[in-house]
Amino acid sequence: MRPLVTWSTLVAAGIALQGRLGLAPAVWTALAAALGLPVAVGTARGRRMAPLALALVVVTGAGWLAQHEARLEAGLAPFIDGRPVVLTGQVVDFPEADGARRHVVVRVDRVERGAEVVAAAGRVRVTMPSTVEVDYGDRVRVRAVLRRPASAGNPGAFDYRDHLRRQGITAVATVSYPRHVSVIARGQLNPFLRLVSRVRAWVAEGLQASLTPEQAGVMTGLVLGERQDLSPELEDTFRRAGVTHLLAVSGLHVGFVATAGWRLLRTLRVPRVASALAGAALVWLYVLATGARPPAVRAGVGTTLGLLAAAVGRDRDLATALALAALVLMVQNPLVLFDVSFQLTFAATAGILLAYGPLSQAMAKLPRALAGAVAVTAGAQLGVTPLLAYYFQEISLVGFAASLIGAPLTGILVPLGLASGLLFHLWPGGAQLLAAVVGWGLEALLAATAAFARLPWAVVPVPRPTSGAMVVWWVLAAVALRWSELAPRWRRGLLWACALAVAAAWSAAALVPRPLEMLVLDVGQGDAILIRTPAGATALVDGGGRRVLDGKEVFNAGRDVILPLLRREGVRRVDVVVVTHAHDDHLAGLLPVLSSVPVGLVVDNGQGGSTPVWDEYLAVVRERELPRRVVQAGQSIVLDGETVLEVLHPPSVPVAGAGDGLNDNSIVLRLRHGQTAVLLTGDLEVPGQEHLLKSGADLRADVVKVPHHGSRLSLVSDFYAATGAAAAVISVGANNYGQPHPDVLAALEQLGIPVYRTDVHGALRWESDGTAWRLCPTRVVHPEEAYAC
Repeated sequence: MRPLVTWSTLVAAGIALQGRLGLAPAVWTALAAALGLPVAVGTARGRRMAPLALALVVVTGAGWLAQHEARLEAGLAPFIDGRPVVLTGQVVDFPEADGARRHVVVRVDRVERGAEVVAAAGRVRVTMPSTVEVDYGDRVRVRAVLRRPASAGNPGAFDYRDHLRRQGITAVATVSYPRHVSVIARGQLNPFLRLVSRVRAWVAEGLQASLTPEQAGVMTGLVLGERQDLSPELEDTFRRAGVTHLLAVSGLHVGFVATAGWRLLRTLRVPRVASALAGAALVWLYVLATGARPPAVRAGVGTTLGLLAAAVGRDRDLATALALAALVLMVQNPLVLFDVSFQLTFAATAGILLAYGPLSQAMAKLPRALAGAVAVTAGAQLGVTPLLAYYFQEISLVGFAASLIGAPLTGILVPLGLASGLLFHLWPGGAQLLAAVVGWGLEALLAATAAFARLPWAVVPVPRPTSGAMVVWWVLAAVALRWSELAPRWRRGLLWACALAVAAAWSAAALVPRPLEMLVLDVGQGDAILIRTPAGATALVDGGGRRVLDGKEVFNAGRDVILPLLRREGVRRVDVVVVTHAHDDHLAGLLPVLSSVPVGLVVDNGQGGSTPVWDEYLAVVRERELPRRVVQAGQSIVLDGETVLEVLHPPSVPVAGAGDGLNDNSIVLRLRHGQTAVLLTGDLEVPGQEHLLKSGADLRADVVKVPHHGSRLSLVSDFYAATGAAAAVISVGANNYGQPHPDVLAALEQLGIPVYRTDVHGALRWESDGTAWRLCPTRVVHPEEAYAC
């Protein structure tokens, strides 16, 4: 028995339970008391109370998370209200450089607002000009406005608020002027960590001085985990090759440093105990210098235990070391359980522990080093594959082979890079010689990675697996690897359990009818609507826009929002793409979609004016030979037997609208499913709406998309009244146009039509069973009426 493994697993189960239920700390305290009393009494009387004791550990884990979350919310929440405050606190993490900006985490202990001075606790991520010189341990005063970090706007997308919350950060602030930041005192925290900060800076400075800028950027990523100097193209190359983990400091890197240090010390005939202690000190210096992220801390604990075991001649218990590392991290911050890097590192290590013995025995005829490398890589891949599919909806088919080449090269580069960076400050000439070796090895790594990434089948998209499917994968992997060690009844039981789980999932998917889904995406200032019918047909109406900064496209709704969402939703083909009109904020985001995804039919109104994006659109349609249909009022697009897109506008003779007339000739669709309907209006303005009212078209709908992002130019109250809608949707982002206009909101309120906005509620998922609609917003906003989902 390994008690630490049991306790760690049960604490994790409790934390996961609280993450799902979100109960108040008092509830778990009461449950702990209710369980603790009989456990104490029973134990005192010599009775076995194992079930209740195990339940108590679970409740303890859940209560610990509830208490932790309560502490996070209690500190700075009263001051996150849009008014300026003065914060006083200490910088508790290494500053992050980001071009002309610098990001620091400040642990606040005092807040001032006017004459009011309050002792407060909490962490704030402050963005300030890079000209402000701050470092770890500095005590600072900052004048700023506290804001809540942005939460995810689309289903399954990266949630910045949760990401920071897992680090204990509940507010963010931006400082525009250096004079709003003052350093009260320097280096007020742990002197050892100040030394670590300097070592980190020395390594980075030495690498930048000894290598080319491109090589220094990659080596800083490999050695210290700093990736801000890596180009998006290079990161994509590592992603396609399945070796992104080489750029994130993990157990692999810590192991390289520990091995190099141990071998060097033993070569110098340093005694085993002294070597172990010095090696452990080196490991923790490296772990802290790289930011003490969960993978590195896990490896630091395990490596330290391994070194100490080697020093006293004991065998290592890797499972116990893994459990201890997890327990240490969860006690320090229970939210770390929900961190992707935490999950990946423990899944990879557990996979290695499970697979190493059987696989290395199966390859006994191979050289020991090669067999060990294959077993470690295969075990890690088995452990992380379900998580990679869940979080990224893609799997690299070349990752195994690329890791077999990349990992040994990285094992050489990491200690050499550390040595080169530090040596530069002692002996620049020797550092240059060492840097030359590092440069050759790095070029070999980059060349191998690029070769694997160029293979056409390097990465394959996969649907996001369910939690049950992930568990089935791990159980089947464990059964296959440990088949000979399992008792027959365990073999049969586990296999039957997996078979029943798969059968239940298939049955549920087949028996539960799917509703019609309409997902109004949060693409900022633009429109994009994904429709999925019960029969599985898909339609995409518009695709949002793009942002260009200094001549470079920094955001494209199609590339950055729609394509990732299609992967998460398991959509491999779009049957119909509708371009309502040829303005950038509706069409530009469709270009990456049309270039990347199989499309059955492209629909537009044939009116592109002189917009450059229209020319790009036509070029993509021609290049990919996509079927195209120009539509006008009176036509329809059948998605399946129950779902039809009725074209209500534009007429055969274009409406004489304002400006270029593109808005007033937008395609207007009535999505009809059973007895329910939605009116999709593009950017229709007053002339277009008045034409529709006079045309006699059937405008009745349960839900209406407010045209032109709620612009005042689109306000025709009679038009909304004619729809008889029970709800209105406005697709809008941050803008300088005053959208949605207060007059539009007031008119809808007067008609008794509730409004849902993508800038407030995030993406809006509407579902219809043919008789009624229900709404599932991505962001639940309170106070507000209860949602149907």
